[in-house]
Amino acid sequence: MYIPEIPQNSLTEEITQIAELSKKLEDEGYYFEFLQPEDEEKIISWEKENSIIIPESVKDWLRFTRGAIIADDIARIGGINGFESGCDYVPDEMVIIGQIIGDGQLIGFSKETGKIMWETHADIIKFDSFASFLNEVVIRMLEKS
Repeated sequence: MYIPEIPQNSLTEEITQIAELSKKLEDEGYYFEFLQPEDEEKIISWEKENSIIIPESVKDWLRFTRGAIIADDIARIGGINGFESGCDYVPDEMVIIGQIIGDGQLIGFSKETGKIMWETHADIIKFDSFASFLNEVVIRMLEKS
């Protein structure tokens, strides 16, 4: 399994935990995929083209990987090419950046506030940062180990 270099940023601790648990869980048969970091120029370009500011904590994740599959179905987090907004089944303010638990739950962020949003079958859980969300991912990974 390829794991990109862990950046020194607001998510260093969470990314390190995910990387370490990924190595352990891969040995137990779970699938992981981490792509190269997102290009900084592409991040800036996406923000300009969409007139949306990506929360800094999400940018810090993109600086680690432009796409990840974590333990089969715990989380699938895409890069900016996969960001989506204007879907009928989530609030208009939500930019979808990935899927959780493999059953249609979505993770994204608010265009208006920058808060991280987890859509769980019509309910919305809001996190202050992507780090808070990644801590939930770590908890779910620990449950599998």
